Amino acid sequence: MRVIRTWGVVIAVKPRLVLTKFEGETAAKCHGHLLTLEGTQQAESAPRPSAGRFTMAIGPATQEQRQIRPGDLLRGEAHPVPESTPDTPADLYRVGILRIVARAGDPGAAAPLPPDPPRTDSPLTTAQAEAAPRRPLHPGNLQDGGACTSCPYGTPVPVVRLNDPRDYRSGRWSLVPACLGPEDCPYYVPRPGG
Repeated sequence: MRVIRTWGVVIAVKPRLVLTKFEGETAAKCHGHLLTLEGTQQAESAPRPSAGRFTMAIGPATQEQRQIRPGDLLRGEAHPVPESTPDTPADLYRVGILRIVARAGDPGAAAPLPPDPPRTDSPLTTAQAEAAPRRPLHPGNLQDGGACTSCPYGTPVPVVRLNDPRDYRSGRWSLVPACLGPEDCPYYVPRPGG
């Protein structure tokens, strides 16, 4: 499996929530967090890095130990997410190395964001994400420049509908933009028809 070296500033830290639906019941499980970074990626065989925005999936222990926040400058190594992994809506996962080079506000990192609740609230813990109310969100809110691009509550949520709970991978998968934030959020726009 290819190793991708990364370098970038964290734009957002979002919960990596997966919903499982079976016989009218919905179960929520948070598998960690999704980091959105602005920076560079470079495969081992590539002559030079490519610049842009990318997402990286990290586990709950990594976030608990590192307390990664928007504005932090990170360096790391990870692997591309295969298309056969619908429960991980990220570009990279299986992070082997992850170093915090500088915290938000330090030289070389981004300045801390001015307060703008709820978009500048602290990232949710896995327990908070699993217990949070969920509402379908307009997809444009999560696109680059959208109102919820950097918000810790707006996240792409893989949803699997199962006919047999023992056969997770053969379920019907979809990806739903969702808001896990406060109901009075002024930036919330519902998903069309949703």
